[in-house]
Amino acid sequence: MAKSKNAKKRQQAQKRQQHNVAKSHERDTNRTHLPKTGTKADDDYLLRRSREDLVDFGLPKAKHGWLNIVIAVFVVMALLGLMILLITRS
Repeated sequence: MAKSKNAKKRQQAQKRQQHNVAKSHERDTNRTHLPKTGTKADDDYLLRRSREDLVDFGLPKAKHGWLNIVIAVFVVMALLGLMILLITRS
C-alpha cells in the first residue's frame, strides 16, 4: 500500500521538526551563561577568573599520557647518572 504524497510530506515534516527540537535543546544545554554585567555575580566571576589567570600565568596545561611519563623517567635517570658520574670523578 503506497502512501499518498501528503502523508509522506507530513511524515517528513514531523521528522524535521523533531530533529530541530532536539538540536535546539542540545544547543541550549551546551551554552555557557555569563553573569549580567555590573552585578555581584559578575564581580565574583571576574575576580575568580583574574586570580586563575595570575596563578596559571605562563604555565602550560598539564598533559597526562604514557609518553610524557616515559620522557620524565628518562630525564630523571639521565640526571641521576650525570650526578653519579660527577661525584665518582671527584
